[in-house]
Amino acid sequence: MLPVIALFRKMRFVLLLVCFFVLWEGCASGGPEEKKKEEEDPKKKELKELMKRIDEWYKKSQDRMGYYPPQLTDGDWFIFERTGETIANLSDVMLKKFVPADDKIYLKEAKDMKKHSEDMVKPATERYNGAYEDIQYSFGRLRNTCKNCHNHLGIQIYTSLYPGEPSKEGH
Repeated sequence: MLPVIALFRKMRFVLLLVCFFVLWEGCASGGPEEKKKEEEDPKKKELKELMKRIDEWYKKSQDRMGYYPPQLTDGDWFIFERTGETIANLSDVMLKKFVPADDKIYLKEAKDMKKHSEDMVKPATERYNGAYEDIQYSFGRLRNTCKNCHNHLGIQIYTSLYPGEPSKEGH
């Protein structure tokens, strides 16, 4: 009878060890809820990257908005042109891939973003008399469009400026 009890104790010890390692592995990996959060929706991830590129070009132009035309270099004009082209192309992608057909406000704002960014290209390319003012006007309209769309979607970008208003998206 003693060998059976000893065998049972060894099996119990091995079973406890296996359970311990299984539980440890589950805790170390964060569990199934944690893995679901890590596996972000690919479409949402792609949209986030697209918006990051739009923001990057937007900021490049925004940095040059306080200049006076005589201070503008060829590089500045190039940035305005590329900003308009890039944001127009990216908003075209956004319109085709991400804007839901039933959200009329989102659709309108995405179309406006495309239009106002396209409006920056001609003056930046031709550099006619008053071109810089036309770029500033289009850029201001683009800024308003971004603000309106973010308000519509409940996305707060600069959370440090408005600490009392939490974002729905957590930006």
